[in-house]
Amino acid sequence: MVVKLFGAMDLIAAVFFVLAQWSIRLNVAIIIAAYLIIKSVIFLGDLASFIDLIAGVYLLLVVFDVHSMLSLVFAIWLFQKAFFSLFF
Repeated sequence: MVVKLFGAMDLIAAVFFVLAQWSIRLNVAIIIAAYLIIKSVIFLGDLASFIDLIAGVYLLLVVFDVHSMLSLVFAIWLFQKAFFSLFF
């Protein structure tokens, strides 16, 4: 059940990676970035958690108007994690 919850939260994080590109709901994006950072610090021994840490820090940078192609890469990363967490 916890895996499904993390999958749903990763899906929400992926959506906010896309929305943050157009400055939509940036206050919620900060909370999502904090979620990604906290979750990755708790499970830091895994490569996926390290990538989540980088994604969380990058989402904070996106909130402060630093945009690049990495947003799409991190959104796809989180979408695929959410898909496998929710459906397998």
